[in-house]
Amino acid sequence: MRDALKPQASALDFVRNSRGANRLTRPIDLVRNWTYVTDLSLQRDHLVWREAERIRVGDWWLLDGAVARRAIVTRQNAEKKGRGILDEFLRLCDARDQAILDYAQTWGVLELCSHNLPARHEFSMHVPLRLPAPLAVPSSSDALNPCNLRACLPTRKEPLSTWRFFSVQCKALLNIAGELQRARPGREADWNNLLRPGIHPGPALGAEKLCLREAVEGWLQLGHVKPTVDDFTGALTWTGADLFGELAVQVALAVNAMDGQTFCIACGKPYQPRRRVIRRGFNYCPDPKCQRHAAAQRAQRYRSRKGSSAAERYRTLPYRGAFQGRTNDPLFSE
Repeated sequence: MRDALKPQASALDFVRNSRGANRLTRPIDLVRNWTYVTDLSLQRDHLVWREAERIRVGDWWLLDGAVARRAIVTRQNAEKKGRGILDEFLRLCDARDQAILDYAQTWGVLELCSHNLPARHEFSMHVPLRLPAPLAVPSSSDALNPCNLRACLPTRKEPLSTWRFFSVQCKALLNIAGELQRARPGREADWNNLLRPGIHPGPALGAEKLCLREAVEGWLQLGHVKPTVDDFTGALTWTGADLFGELAVQVALAVNAMDGQTFCIACGKPYQPRRRVIRRGFNYCPDPKCQRHAAAQRAQRYRSRKGSSAAERYRTLPYRGAFQGRTNDPLFSE
C-alpha cells in the first residue's frame, strides 16, 4: 500500500513478477514451434532472414534439427543469465536497429506475413486492437502455407517499424494493467496506442478492465496460443505459434497478476512455479504426492544416465518426442 501511494512509482512496477528479481518476464512452459531461421540481417529498415536449407536423408528432404537445437540453446543461455523475453521486448520501441537485430538473434523473429501480422494469426480478428497497416507491396507470400492451411506464409522481410509498433502496444497493455491494479484509469495515450481509432472504453474502471481483457485476448489470437497435450509427457501444456505467442502469454500473466504458469506432469494441474521451468520437461507442483513421484523419477533418470555412453550423456539437449519424418532429429518432431 505504501508503494501504491508513491507518486513516482511506475505503472509497470505493479505488474512485475514478485518472484523474478523485479522482472516482468514470468516462468512458463509454453511450447514454441521449432525455428529454422538462418542468415538474419538488417537491410533498409527491415529484418531479413531465410529458412535453413533442407538436407537429404535417404529418399527424403528433411529440415535440419541442428538449426533448431542451436536456437533453443541460445534462448536457454540467455534465460540462465537472467535475461527476460518480455523485459527486452518492451525496450525495442525506442531502441536502435541493431538492438532489434540482437533481440531477434536471441529470441526469434515475429514471422510476419503480408498482412503485417504474425503468420499464424486468426483470419477474422473481431477485437478492438489497433493493428499495423498491411504491407503495401503484394508478394507470393499471400498464399496459404501448404503445411498449415490455417496460416499465411512469412514474407521473411519484417519492417522494424512493425517491431516497434508491437513493442509500444505491449507497453501500453502493461501500463494500463498497472494503473487498473492501483484502481486508477488507464492513460489516454496508452488507450490510443492499444485500440482502433474511435474506440474507447467507458469511464468506469469495470469497463476499462473488460476492454483490457478483450485486448489481451486479441494478442493471444494473434499468437495462436492454445492448450494441447504433449506427445512425450502426456500432460496438458500450452503451445504458441511463434515469438508473438510467447509474448502474448507473458502479457496475459502480467495483466492477471500471476507469477507464471505451468502444468504438473504428475497430476496435470496448473501451478505457479517459483523458478525457471524446464520447457517440455519434468515440472512438478508442490503437492507432496507429486514431489515423491518427482524424486522417484529423478532417481530413475540418474540410474539411466550412469548406464549410458559418454556421447549420449553429454548431449546439449536430450531427445524427446517421436520421430515423424519432418526433421533428421527426433527432438524436433512436429
